[in-house]
Amino acid sequence: MWFFDVRGGPNPGTTTVADLNQARLHYVTKRDGEVIKPYASGVQTYADVALLANYVANRRLVFVTHGYNVTMRDGLNALSGVRQFLSLDESYLVIGVLWPGEGGTPLNYITEHHDAIAAGKRLAEFVDTHCGAAAEVNFISHSLGGRVGLECLKTAKRRFREVCLTAPAVNADAFAKRYKGVESKAERISILASRADKILMLAYPPGNFAATFTGEIDAPLTAALGRTGAKPRPANVSNYQIPSTFLWLDPAVDRNFDHMDYYPGQTMRTSPVVTLPAPTDRNNARPAQAARNNLWPLMTHVLPKWPA
Repeated sequence: MWFFDVRGGPNPGTTTVADLNQARLHYVTKRDGEVIKPYASGVQTYADVALLANYVANRRLVFVTHGYNVTMRDGLNALSGVRQFLSLDESYLVIGVLWPGEGGTPLNYITEHHDAIAAGKRLAEFVDTHCGAAAEVNFISHSLGGRVGLECLKTAKRRFREVCLTAPAVNADAFAKRYKGVESKAERISILASRADKILMLAYPPGNFAATFTGEIDAPLTAALGRTGAKPRPANVSNYQIPSTFLWLDPAVDRNFDHMDYYPGQTMRTSPVVTLPAPTDRNNARPAQAARNNLWPLMTHVLPKWPA
């Protein structure tokens, strides 16, 4: 699996977003299920990102990225896990996007949206410069990675086919403000959200309010896109609410589909392989069930029925 890495600075991943000519490619040759360690055996690193242009011709590209406070190691394993569970055919090329989202303390979040915006612009530059021969371009994100995706979509000259934002840590009114009109640059945009997402409910509003002092944040007390879906919602943007609640009021739904339950291996430090539960086992339907049965079907608007 290929990874496009824009972690810059003297200690890559902890400081700045690299310029395109300083970005890196990583190619992981480890077998599915093996733990991926940065710059170790089974991970080849290339300084020239133009190399990937040799592999994208006539392929259906799927860029997939992580959110805030994800180390390089966790990002490699989580995004590799997404590729495994999507189980796409050979016409697709899944490319992980690594950006400097680590947070040493909660205070780092206040300025982290700047890195997400810069990473999105850098990805757009990469797509326009080196992916022109691709048959199509798609994007999947988690959490603050949703801002990476939306910024990429806003900046890129090329139109995307499908964009799927899971638990996006972006304002619910994004399509009416900072990203107004960006929906025209994608065939479809799908929002996967959960009202049981405690991080977006409890931490996102105060974190966003604090971030206003560094700029780039509109309406700091607005609810998150990853809890309520888009409000207002453009015609080609679909809100998919996972039947879930943290209030324990409805016994018929998954009571705890939380922020880290979208990607397999999201916080996993060992193998990213997760055994799929039986389809009728509702309480064990995370995260593997979400990854396989929701992410890609959402992008093609064939949302499966939640396990009974």
